This record gives sequence, structure tokens and C-alpha cells, in this order.
Amino acid sequence: MTLETALLIILGLLCALLSVLLVLRIRSEKRAGANLQGMSLQEFSEFLLSNSLDGKILTIAGKVSEVLKSACKCERIIFLRKQRGMLEMNYYYGMTAFSRTEFRTKYTPELATVLRKSFLPQELNALRGVLPKDLFERLAGFGIDLFFPIFWRDNLYGVYFLKSSPHTDNVSFGVMVAGLAHSLSAAYHVRWQEAKLEKLQQRQAQPEPPKVQPPRLVTQTSHILKLVRHRNTETLVPRIVDAVQRDLGMQRSAYFTESKDDATHAVAIRNGLSDRPEAPPRAVFRNTLQLINPGGMKSLEALATEQPDAKPWFDSLREHGFAHLANFPLHSHRPGLLALDRERPAPDLARRLHSLLGQAQEMFDNAHSFELLEELSFTDNLTGLSNQRYFRKRLAEEVHRARRYQRNLALIMFDLDDLKGINDTHGHLAGDEVIGRFGPILRNSIRTIDIIARYGGDEFCVIMPEADSPTCIQFMQRLKTKLDETVFSLDDPPAEIRCTISVGGAIFPLHADSDQKLIFAADMALLTAKARGRNQYLLYSPETMIGTT
Repeated sequence: MTLETALLIILGLLCALLSVLLVLRIRSEKRAGANLQGMSLQEFSEFLLSNSLDGKILTIAGKVSEVLKSACKCERIIFLRKQRGMLEMNYYYGMTAFSRTEFRTKYTPELATVLRKSFLPQELNALRGVLPKDLFERLAGFGIDLFFPIFWRDNLYGVYFLKSSPHTDNVSFGVMVAGLAHSLSAAYHVRWQEAKLEKLQQRQAQPEPPKVQPPRLVTQTSHILKLVRHRNTETLVPRIVDAVQRDLGMQRSAYFTESKDDATHAVAIRNGLSDRPEAPPRAVFRNTLQLINPGGMKSLEALATEQPDAKPWFDSLREHGFAHLANFPLHSHRPGLLALDRERPAPDLARRLHSLLGQAQEMFDNAHSFELLEELSFTDNLTGLSNQRYFRKRLAEEVHRARRYQRNLALIMFDLDDLKGINDTHGHLAGDEVIGRFGPILRNSIRTIDIIARYGGDEFCVIMPEADSPTCIQFMQRLKTKLDETVFSLDDPPAEIRCTISVGGAIFPLHADSDQKLIFAADMALLTAKARGRNQYLLYSPETMIGTT
């Protein structure tokens, strides 16, 4: 046999083999198509036609799910709907014992890149490293091995996840899924466009409101508006007075308000004067307020006639160049009298004054609200004392002040010796009540200049400016004795509780040269006192602290 004859025989065998493989492939595809439970081309065409004529999302989505279940024999189906940047479970089939929140995930740019590649079903492994690990493992645990997206241009509407079957391992299934996905995405996109059109039509149907020109900012309010960033009421008041004086074009002004410290006299704030006007007695101040409407004004001459007993004060104001008083309250708890130097007020002065009062009250109210919020953020709810945030802020300030003026500063830290025992015996509510009652006891035990705070749990701190070692030791001893003698009588449950404390103290700059080091030194003294048996106080000493050699 020649070489040419052998090659011809081999070539003939290869052609025969390829023909057999082609026939088997064709038969396989035919069987796969028949396995799709006879969904004919006509039925598929009717599905697409119903989408084109009706296009309701629920209808189309229901048909897609039905095809996947009945024709394709998918055992499990999950549809994650995209809403506000998240993918959330919208539909499931063939699943039990799960929570919808397990399938909630963020729609990331990386996930978008993978999903936009094709309408065709893809293997779940294509999302490994793109989906969160716990979600990927949860999907795989349910046997999910395929996914296909529902998108139109840049808008993703959702993702189907499937557990495949022998009926899905063919080209026919891929083509059908692509058609279903494209049809459903079109329904979503049409509904999205219809919603935009409805909103536009609603806006066009409503009469356009007349354009309102923004109020022109008049010059008399410009100075007050500049105070909007000020958040301290005490420093804001003189600034308001100065702004009102400039806005009204006055040479001088004085403002009188009630004193927080003096029960008999008001206080005066002056601008443009070499000496401070005399502050009236509180009774005169309040009586004068009753004679003038808020935002209104009266001449000193008229007021002296109506209130003869206050004539000396009115005469003093005239000597300083004032002619009128205005009732100028900055807040419901902050009444005030504004002295004006206009002998003959301009016709629009009353209107301008009333406008300025409104602006000033708004500025003061903003600052007052800010102070209340700040006070709440610095207060411990259980004891009413300052909290750790405020303590750290004040300690840094006091250390800075002590360093600047070369003064001493003591820091004391203490806690209950057996709060756990109280909780175990009487309950945690009893423990909380004992801690809560520390507030008034501690406030009555410190000096006016001291700052006390709850550091956390059952631990408390006291900052003592101008305190040296003997003062610190004396205070620690007095505080420990006072709490040793205190009996906490509880009503619910009925109980009488005694408790002891361990106390540690440290001195700036003797033991530490910064606020953080001072906290460390006082804390180490406290820990050493507890290690030595509790119920004692100890001033920091590097040689005797635990953990030192």
C-alpha cells in the first residue's frame, strides 16, 4: 500500500467521524429543545408580543419566572431588584429557612462592569470576588450556579440567580434567557420613562406659582447678620448692642439686663461711653419694662413722670446723653432695656428698631439653642455630672492655664470598690441608682472652682485648680470619709447599701507635665490603692506604684 493510499483512507475515516459527531450534536440540540416542554416558536413569539402590547412589569416578570420554573425546570430562582444603589430580594422560588436581609448588597462599580457584559446566563463564579464573600457563599449554598442581568443601557433593574438543571445546558436555553431578559428590561425601561413623563405632565398641569422676589437685605440688619456664627450668649449680647448702635447711627448706647449674680441690681453694657452708666435696682428695671411694650420705646421724661421713684436713675441716663429707653428683650428669659441717644427720633426709628429686635432675638435664640445642645453633649444622664468628653476638654484647658501661670493643679480619680457585688445582690438597677446618687453628694463636696465628672462606669474624676499635694490629700481623705458614712436607702427593691471607694491623686507639674500624663499618674495611684486592699486613698509616687521597680 502506497503512502498516498494510506493518507486517503485516514482522511476518509476522519470525515466519517466528524459526520457522526455533527449528527449527534444535532440530535442533542433537538432533544434539548424538546425538553423545554414544547415551548414552540409561536408561544415565544406571543410572549414577546404581549410585552410589546401590554408591557406591565408584574405581568412580564411573572411570565419570565413561569418559563424558568416550568419550561426550564430551574429548581431555585432568586431575583434581586436594584433600588437606591442597593440590590434587594424581590422574588424567590424553591427556598426555605432564610432572611431577605442576607441577600441585600451594595451595587458597586465592579459588580456593574460584570453584569453589563451580556444578557446570556453566566456562571456564578464570574461574581467571585465581586459580590461580598458571605453573599456569594450563601448563593452557592442554595445551589445557585447561574445568573443573568436585567438592564437597559446604563440602567440596571435587577439580577436573576438560578439553580440550573439538565434542561439549561444548551444553546437554546441561552438564547431564550437572552430574549426573556431583553423583554423584561424593556418593560422596566418603558415604565421608568412613563414615570418621568407623568411627573412632567403633573408639573405642567399645575399653575406655576408667582415668582417671589427675595427680600432685599436692608442696611439696618447687615451688622447683626454678621453675628450668625457666634455661639456664646454672654459674648453675643455686647456684640448685638454694638451692631444695633451702628445700624441706628447712634453715637452711644447702653443695654441693661438682669444680673445672674446680683439679686438686687441689673447690669449695664455700654458702647461709646467713657464710664459705665449706673445700673438700676432690679425693682426699677422690672417696673420700667412694664411701662414699655416689647419693641417699643418711651422718652426718659415720660418714664420719670410714670415712675417718680426711678427719677434719679433716669436723670443719670440723661447726663450720659440718652433720651429714650426701648424694651429690647433678647429672649423670654433675657429681658433688656436699650438706652437711645436720639432726642428727636426719626419717623421710621420705631419700625427699624422692631426689625432689629427680631433679628437680634433670632441670633440670640440660635446661640442659646447651641449652648443647650452643647450642655447636653457634656452631661452624664445618670448622675447629672459632666461626662468624660467635657472632663478631657476642661482638663486640657486647666493644664494649659496652670502651665501659663506656673500654678499647681490636682487631678483625683476614684471608683466604687464593689459595684459588681451591689449588682449581683440587689440588681443592676440598684447599682445604677447608687451611681446616680453620687451626683449631688460630689457636687456638695467640691469647691466652686473644681470640676467633677463621671469618667465612665463607676469611675469619677475631680479637677482641682490651685491645689498642691497637702490640699489634694486632705480632699481625698474627706471625700472617702464622707462616702464611708453615707447610707443609700433604696425603695425598689428595699435596701440600705453602704459602699467604699478607692482614690488616687496626682499633681501637675510635680507628677506629670501634660494632661494625658496627669490622667495616667492619677489612674496608676487609683489602681495601686485598689491593689493594696481597696477602701483607701493614695497620692502618686513613682517609687510605690504597681508595675514599677
